[in-house]
Amino acid sequence: MAQVLKEEIHDRIIASGIDVFYEKNYRTATMKEIAAKARIPVSLIYNYFKNKEELFEKIAGSLPIDPERIAREEERVDEGLPSDKYRNVTEDYILSLIENYKVFIIVMDKSAGSGYEHAKDNFIGSLEAHIKKQLAENTGDVYDDMFAHIMANNFIEGILEVARHYRDKESSRVLLDLVIKCYYEGVNSLF
Repeated sequence: MAQVLKEEIHDRIIASGIDVFYEKNYRTATMKEIAAKARIPVSLIYNYFKNKEELFEKIAGSLPIDPERIAREEERVDEGLPSDKYRNVTEDYILSLIENYKVFIIVMDKSAGSGYEHAKDNFIGSLEAHIKKQLAENTGDVYDDMFAHIMANNFIEGILEVARHYRDKESSRVLLDLVIKCYYEGVNSLF
């Protein structure tokens, strides 16, 4: 019985931490606010987490953000257009990030001052390197490096916008499909 209560309190702290970090950000959220949301004394949080940083790490680390792995998996696929590779390799991964929208947004937008404060820039940089590599291997054209950066940034911002406006799984899937269609085929593809 005591173990069940201990797990329930732990889970309430995590859920409250997610809500407070999502509503505020890492820097301005306080353990007192998290405890109030969890309906426990603030001192009890310290039985589970030594400090706010450790709690944030537990929350942020629960979402596997690994764009390098996804890029490698896409690059292993020899056949098909980039949009086909996305659908076959990356789409489910992106949807899982969006379904965990609160933690995804916390890591990407609200982590300044934490060990994750460069997560968004790292994600963009990883995608930028992937785009540069694919362009070099699959076209004879030379592109300004800024082009790959702009494309990577726009892709990540599009995904983040879907997550920022999350309503439910199905509407997010539909919205993401439209964003991806425009990304790979252009706005004209919608007409």
